Amino acid sequence: MKLDISFPVTGRKKLIEVDYKRELHTFYEKRMATEVAADTLGEEWKGYVARISGRNDKQGFPMKQGS
Repeated sequence: MKLDISFPVTGRKKLIEVDYKRELHTFYEKRMATEVAADTLGEEWKGYVARISGRNDKQGFPMKQGS
């Protein structure tokens, strides 16, 4: 699974691939605009909070707010 992480303040983006599903359990079943602790992604992300602003389902269709 790929995570596209954006830092709006600095304008930087980072694309990371996560191989272990255990690291992604904090992101499962979350709705858009939900804030989630990013600690499970590794030491680099300790103390960060991620806001889910978009996602795609298994077929690649984009999700919309409220779904």
